Amino acid sequence: MAKSNSSRSPRWTASQARRVLDRVARSGGSVKQFARDHGLGVDRLYRWKRRLQRARPRAEAAARFAEVTIRPSATAAAIEIELPGGVCLRVAGEFRVDDAVAILTRLPAVR
Repeated sequence: MAKSNSSRSPRWTASQARRVLDRVARSGGSVKQFARDHGLGVDRLYRWKRRLQRARPRAEAAARFAEVTIRPSATAAAIEIELPGGVCLRVAGEFRVDDAVAILTRLPAVR
């Protein structure tokens, strides 16, 4: 016997799905546990996650924060920034922080 439309959960908009998926991420638990705790279908959450990932522009998908370590190098007046994946930026002599930021934003995403 088919379910009637009245027993179905209401359809989500993309913004509603984003809000729920943000709550899932902030919960620190698994998607399965979050779904169980909130009476949601696991498949629904994963389906929306895939749908929203496909809809994001490629540049936005690549943008993310990465932990960096900044420490002085052995040479005078130099900065060395090591990123995950072995990428390293060394700047010596006179430079502007804006220039270092410009270089870092143009590096390929470090995975």
